[in-house]
Amino acid sequence: MSMLTGKVDVPGVGDVDKRVLFGVGGLGAAFLGWKWWQARSADAYDPAAEGVDPGMEDPGVLPSVAGAVREDGAYGLPDGSGGSSADSYGFRGTTNDQWTQYAANQLSQGSESWSYSAIVSALGKFVTNKALTGADQTIVQAAIAVAGYPPEGSHVIIPGGDVKVTVAPTGLKVTSTSSTAVSLSWGAVSGATSYDVFRSGAAANAVRSNSPAATIAGLQPNTEYTFQVAAVSTGGETGPKSSAVKGKTQAVKLAAPTGVKSSSVTATAATVSWSKVSGATAYRVYFNGQLRGTADGGSSSVRVTGLAKKTRYSVTVRADTTNQEPGPASKAISVTTKSK
Repeated sequence: MSMLTGKVDVPGVGDVDKRVLFGVGGLGAAFLGWKWWQARSADAYDPAAEGVDPGMEDPGVLPSVAGAVREDGAYGLPDGSGGSSADSYGFRGTTNDQWTQYAANQLSQGSESWSYSAIVSALGKFVTNKALTGADQTIVQAAIAVAGYPPEGSHVIIPGGDVKVTVAPTGLKVTSTSSTAVSLSWGAVSGATSYDVFRSGAAANAVRSNSPAATIAGLQPNTEYTFQVAAVSTGGETGPKSSAVKGKTQAVKLAAPTGVKSSSVTATAATVSWSKVSGATAYRVYFNGQLRGTADGGSSSVRVTGLAKKTRYSVTVRADTTNQEPGPASKAISVTTKSK
């Protein structure tokens, strides 16, 4: 009991009895213990709950931020579902054509190394499962990286497009002719994806064929030509040419013009007209057996001048074409020039 006797000098207060101080301290400890028990007993007590920052118990309505929430109320980027077109979030098409267009656009915008035509060519070979050159493979790998694999069919990168064709086609022969065309065929070459046909008189290949056969049109009638063919690799390189073969177009069978008549006859001139003849590229007009006028294949009349006054002429017309004799003469008509 001697510990509770006496007084304590409290600054600002003075001498205070020890028994008073211990009584106040006990009341304070009892109050803190009661508050702790009350908190433990409350229904809202959750020992795992996080504390709430002062002032944030009721944040109210936060200010809107443009683009933070999409129109459907969802957060984040679109999930890629739905739709059938390509957008900035990736390829979402359903066809190989859409895939090719999307990938080509992406690669052409992001690269200065490849032209658009080179990209489209490489992707076209890939979707049709053709052998790719080294450059083609690089383009295709980049396309897969930005757009994935084509959505239709199964596709793998097939190397070998750089392999050159070193064998010339054999068995080249003429299979048919007309007055303006020659048809050819030859043996297929392993590794070739197309063939170039060359003809005499042409600076470059006359035609490119995807099969071992071709028809070369636009030729002159009754004319002999020399032909050769070469295989083309997947990479677009042309191999050696085959042995040459000759082919001659047929002569045009021209009919005799009909409906020949004269008009606007003067002392020294007359107009002669006729009906057009199939296959004709020109016409010749004869007065008494002498050539006095010509016209191209699109014409059906000609004005003949320099005739003698008051003279009777026998007039005929013959159709003509390149590299052969004119066709038969029409029936003759009589034309008499005037005296003055």
